[in-house]
Amino acid sequence: MTFRLGDKSQANLIGVHPDLVRVVDRAIVITTIDFQVYEGVRTAARQARLKASGASQTLESRHLVGSAGLGHAVDLVPLIDFDGDGRAELRWDWPLCYLVAEAVRQASEELGVPIRWGGVWDRALADLAPGQMEEEAMAYAARRRVLGKKAFLDGPHFELPAALYP
Repeated sequence: MTFRLGDKSQANLIGVHPDLVRVVDRAIVITTIDFQVYEGVRTAARQARLKASGASQTLESRHLVGSAGLGHAVDLVPLIDFDGDGRAELRWDWPLCYLVAEAVRQASEELGVPIRWGGVWDRALADLAPGQMEEEAMAYAARRRVLGKKAFLDGPHFELPAALYP
């Protein structure tokens, strides 16, 4: 089944860097599960609320408009008819996030656009093993533990790396 971005998703891509939009546009075509662009550009006030609540680790999110006047991150949340009522609902379940991450990984690789994923912050998404998103996220968490640090995992989050996209 081929999916497409709805009006809300399209609206949430306004102000997002065109390279990231291209990746999202390709990912929705090749994904095995529907998803929504839940959030693209965010205000500093919203970012501060998310950090205060523990939903974010920084006030310098890639969701904020950068020096080029664009946002560099999106949150892609899986959509599934979980309760069988014929309407798809947003779901933050990790097994579903892995499926979205796989589609974004493939799109990133195909388009040559580097993406960093909130499930594995320390490696480019295209460098992860195809079909192994869960194992890759577990390995990332283990690497953090070895360093004596906690792994902040954010399955729906995808961003352009700051080093290449200031």
